[in-house]
Amino acid sequence: MTVCNLSIEMGARGGMIAPDETTINYVKGREFSPKGEAWKKALIYYKSLKTDADAVFDKEYSFDGNAIEPMITYGTNPGMGMGISKSIPNAAEVEGGIASYEKSLNYMGFNEGESMMGKKVDYVFIGSCTNGRIEDFRAFTSIVKGKKKADHVTAWLVPGSHIVEAQIKEEGLLDILNEAGFTLRQPGCSACLAMNDDKIPVGKYAVSTSNRNFEGRQGPGSRTMLASPLVAAAAAITGVVTDPRTLI
Repeated sequence: MTVCNLSIEMGARGGMIAPDETTINYVKGREFSPKGEAWKKALIYYKSLKTDADAVFDKEYSFDGNAIEPMITYGTNPGMGMGISKSIPNAAEVEGGIASYEKSLNYMGFNEGESMMGKKVDYVFIGSCTNGRIEDFRAFTSIVKGKKKADHVTAWLVPGSHIVEAQIKEEGLLDILNEAGFTLRQPGCSACLAMNDDKIPVGKYAVSTSNRNFEGRQGPGSRTMLASPLVAAAAAITGVVTDPRTLI
């Protein structure tokens, strides 16, 4: 779901992944899923949603997920991202105009060649339609378990739905989160688009599991670094951008 969500942010008209057993097991038995004979018919249809054997594509790319290190953005669009251990590239290494690239770095207060590691984090937001599922909260909790949130970090944990909120409580994750200094907020969009009072103040840095880091997206003058729930958890605990692999 995260891949499909972010396909749009990267310029695609849409993102689609053929349903597999994981997807089918996720959907089966849910409140609004087909039941009985309707489920059997739906299952046949779901399994038909795949690429034709003789399909031809303009380009094909293959990625090894195990080779991708934790990622984080350094600019003002989702494409300005890199491995967390890497340094911010210079303008000559990226696509697009130099002026817009420099404008983006100026807005973020970053410089070419800098490492993101160790940069102070003021806010952490886990949630949104990109990373607000129970799996995301399990990942977040796996990092913060037995630790304490950094005192200066404001953390907003927002489940994607009331169903996810209930699962967090049923699985005992809320107790672990509370012990580490975190509290849950009401399900909704929240800081993804600076809804209601969930705004990042001017000049403050947020590690966010949402999908957009445009200028002012999380509040006027806010500075957003997009990352996974694991990276967000590590930042919430240490108070700075941290490779979550060092906390596992």
